Formats: sequence, C-alpha cells, structure tokens
Amino acid sequence: MDLKLSSADIAQLQRSFQRMPGEIQTKVLARVMRRLGSMARTRIVARSSKHTQMPAAIVRALTTAAFNAGGNTSTVVVNSNWIPLQALGAVQNAKGSYVNRRGQYDHAFVAQFASGHVGVMQRIPGTQMPSRQTKREQIRELFGANPAHAITNDPETYLDVMAEVIQEYMLPRMVHELERVLFK
Repeated sequence: MDLKLSSADIAQLQRSFQRMPGEIQTKVLARVMRRLGSMARTRIVARSSKHTQMPAAIVRALTTAAFNAGGNTSTVVVNSNWIPLQALGAVQNAKGSYVNRRGQYDHAFVAQFASGHVGVMQRIPGTQMPSRQTKREQIRELFGANPAHAITNDPETYLDVMAEVIQEYMLPRMVHELERVLFK
C-alpha cells in the first residue's frame, strides 16, 4: 500500500483532528507516541548494537521507552555501565581471551576470585601488588563498550535515528490510530 499525502490532505487532517473531542485527541496522540517510542527504541538498540559491537539482547535489556501523557513526550533511555567482557561470553585460549563480536584480547585471562566474581583480567606491566609473600604484577579487569557512553559521544547519529522515525512514521501512524478510533 502506498500512502501519498499532499499539503492539502495534511491540512484537512489537522482541521479534522482539532474538531474532535479532547478525549479522543488524547487517546490518539497517546497511542501514536507510545508506538513511536517503541519504534525508536528498536532502532536505537539496533544502531547501538552495531556501533558498540555488542549483542542486541544486552543493549535491549538496558534500554527503555516510556510515554509521559502529561507532557505529551516520549523518552528512550539507555542506562548502563561499562559491560564486563565476561558478560559478553569471554573464553580463554592459548593467546589470551576471545570475546564474540569484539575479538581477541592477547595476554588476558579469565579469573575467578574467592568472592565469586569472575572477570577477564590483564596484568599491568611494571607494577606490583602490595603483598609480602611474593612479588606479583597488579591486574585490572577488562570491559566492553558502554552503550550509554557511545550515545553521549556521538549524539548526532542517534538523533538522526529519532528524526527518521518521526519523519517516516508519525503521520501514517496518526492516520492509522484515527481510523482505529473513529471506525470502531
């Protein structure tokens, strides 16, 4: 199905929408904004997954979309810390550790501590642990990307994703929801 609208069609839709009762307007806008928020979340997860080289399931679990009816706003929030490589499925091999979609980390190793924490670690050359027994190098845990940080560093890419969703889907979705409400 092709949807072609002229400026006259849009103006007529606007006039029709303004003549509707406020309750129906609110219901239609709420449905449109909720759906657009969900679509934007899906697109942002896909873009962030590709950009950070992380599985989409992990990024999806960190991303929420919400609609605020009082302010007529939709928000998509990515809330995350740095993701440990162990959470991305790191495995130890002869050269170091390998993580799917992220590659080989030479000289890294998977360690489990007495506390139960498991992580991918790497030695810091030229340092020593404060220990009286033996002289050992300090270690640090390795992390993958932070999807929220990636958005902060490159906001234009993600704003383009949001703008694309609004431009392509807002008007057709509005028409769809109006038909749904009016022809029930």
